[in-house]
Amino acid sequence: MTANDDALRQLLDQAKQQQMFLEMFVRSWVDDYRSGGGTVFCGKGCRNCCSLAVHTGFAEALAVAGQLDEEKGSAVAAYAVKLRELARGIDGLTRYLRLHRDEMGSCPLLNGEGACSVYPVRPLTCRSLISTRESAWCGADLTKIGTEEREAFLAGLDRKVVSFPSHYVAVLQESGKELEEAGAQQMRTMLGFSLYGNLGVLVHLCRAHDLAGAALRGRGDAERVIAEAGFDNPLLVTVS
Repeated sequence: MTANDDALRQLLDQAKQQQMFLEMFVRSWVDDYRSGGGTVFCGKGCRNCCSLAVHTGFAEALAVAGQLDEEKGSAVAAYAVKLRELARGIDGLTRYLRLHRDEMGSCPLLNGEGACSVYPVRPLTCRSLISTRESAWCGADLTKIGTEEREAFLAGLDRKVVSFPSHYVAVLQESGKELEEAGAQQMRTMLGFSLYGNLGVLVHLCRAHDLAGAALRGRGDAERVIAEAGFDNPLLVTVS
């Protein structure tokens, strides 16, 4: 095993351990919340959240890339190219997130039955998104909902647990972010920089442009690969 292989293995191993830790925390939290009378609506076949933009770190994207067959790889490539073109000229995160939800459709990693085809290696962002309201709200745009309906939705949120004004559990999202930052810090320690971005974009860069090899050669090579592929957009990929 070369030093480069060992570096990638360590990053992937840490990502796996973080996912396992968060998975146990989520299950424990949900069990406690339900035992106290709370309701969590996430379940098999529930996929409206899969229309949202998913951003993740390099190691998690690399793990997903390693699980794809050619069909899914092609679907991810088409998604990444479409998003690249749509994101040109977008100047803010809010517009980007709305564009993604309105224009990109469902995640390219869903299978024909609407289930996640990479569920065992899905990123922390997905694992930490736990809904306290019906799945219809996970794909809703509150800015396009009537005032009375929107106020009723907000009034019905459990403010003790949600990341208001969303209906997702705050502590689980916060834990996911903390674990992501720990992964980024390990990459910075090992390679001198970290990568974070849209899941589909990073997976495509790993599969089609050898982003992993470029990252191991250094920040400059990673930035060059990202730029040459046309994804040097801070809304899509950030290097820090």
